Amino acid sequence: MSAEGTDAKYVEDEKAVGLDVDVVPADELVEAQEMIRAEHEFTEDEYKRLMRKVDFALMPLLMITYGLQYSDKGSLSSGVVFGLKTDTHLVGNQYANLSSFFYMAYALSQIPMMMLIQRLPLGRSLSVCVIIWGALVMALAGCNNYAELSVVRVLLGWFEAVVTPGFGLLVSSWYLRKEQSLRQCFYYAMNTFFAIIFGLGIYYIALRAETHGGMQAWRVINLFLGGTTVGVGILLFIFIGTPDEVWWLSKREKIMAHARIVSNATGGGESHPWKWEQVRECFHDPQYFFTIMYNLLSTIPNGALGTFSVLVYESFGFTNLQSILYGLPSNAIGFSVVICSSFIVRYFPRARYPIALVCQIIPIVVFLFVGLAPDDTNKWAKWGVFSFVAVFAVTTFMVWPLMSINVAGRTKKSWVNSTSLFAYCVGNIIGTQIFLTSDAPKYLHGLTACAIVMSVNVLNISAWWFYYSRENRKREAAFVASGMSVEEREYQSKLAGETDMTDRQNPHFRYAC
Repeated sequence: MSAEGTDAKYVEDEKAVGLDVDVVPADELVEAQEMIRAEHEFTEDEYKRLMRKVDFALMPLLMITYGLQYSDKGSLSSGVVFGLKTDTHLVGNQYANLSSFFYMAYALSQIPMMMLIQRLPLGRSLSVCVIIWGALVMALAGCNNYAELSVVRVLLGWFEAVVTPGFGLLVSSWYLRKEQSLRQCFYYAMNTFFAIIFGLGIYYIALRAETHGGMQAWRVINLFLGGTTVGVGILLFIFIGTPDEVWWLSKREKIMAHARIVSNATGGGESHPWKWEQVRECFHDPQYFFTIMYNLLSTIPNGALGTFSVLVYESFGFTNLQSILYGLPSNAIGFSVVICSSFIVRYFPRARYPIALVCQIIPIVVFLFVGLAPDDTNKWAKWGVFSFVAVFAVTTFMVWPLMSINVAGRTKKSWVNSTSLFAYCVGNIIGTQIFLTSDAPKYLHGLTACAIVMSVNVLNISAWWFYYSRENRKREAAFVASGMSVEEREYQSKLAGETDMTDRQNPHFRYAC
């Protein structure tokens, strides 16, 4: 049979089982068919060997890079402890503005950078951005005034913005939906793990600077972190990418890697043309609005704590250096809860939203206790309670993977990720402004505001969970009524994912909740 005849046969076959193929080019449909058939050409042992190789090549680099992202952000707040304000002549709200400038650039870059990355090789694009971001962190060490710091912080926000959405796309290109949360939480957990390492490092750098003098400690910190980031960026350029991009897989292994994830029905991170119809669909999709609202509300406390957590510890009666040291247990608690939660969700997927809600409620109690505690409350009691504030990030690490797990369609996935992180930035900008110097030393208004915002987010998360559960029940009822076989449903769902259909276009898609 000719190639043209084969294409026609595939189209007729799909129409026979009810899949809308009118919008799918015949050659793309044939390619999708071949990939679906390839899924069963490999043994489980072959798949396991492949994934060990993938984990070894990708996960350490993703984890280190994500940890460096946190440390690079934290270099500004730690710089205050080491005289950055004095050395660069910052006055008034200029220090808080530097965080706002970063998040403004981070927000504005989301859509144009994701549109660009969708048209370019994913691994190369991410790697170049990481290298540039590392160079900019080093440039911070050379800044001597507010204007110079502002320019570098804006550029830093622009290039660092691609890391979180880009890594999500990368993970969805390699792993099954049930595997993605665990892998993503591994690199998310590096925020708190690197906070411990970074905290210890800057503590001893500060001690040395106080004892021996020399270059200001905040400049040394930025040179070290920036140089390390550039080095890791070069390794990313060599090793990371989608299955089609990397050099360390054979041709057979590349087919195997792609075939393994066809059951996701979400597509991967491969280059694709931009489809505005998928963008328009987002505005008719309730999960999009729940995602945006979550990212806005959850990051107001995040922006506040990222900039002012050291000052909150100082309000308990600790010195600058003690504030750094005594903040480490909080990060250790956060790290432990993230890792434990990710394993629980891997083996008990329905635990995702209960964990997210519990980890949102605990910090509400923490904020209210610290803000409303009488002045004569023992500082160690405040410290002990405040040490649990870091668990609020666990909620984010439970729901962020849903942006790649529950969203299908390459453009839709890019749009949801980029605009969600736009909301993330807006929340962080608001957060940097709610702790006012006039509220010192108790910061009652800032702590209470964080508790109120997180209470609203509890309602948002609950509604989001309810929506997914109801949508799955509706789709399951429609499937049962159709009389379609399970095998036929799975086949159509895979075909939808391989032909870049969205989760709403694919009635056989089920949401993880």
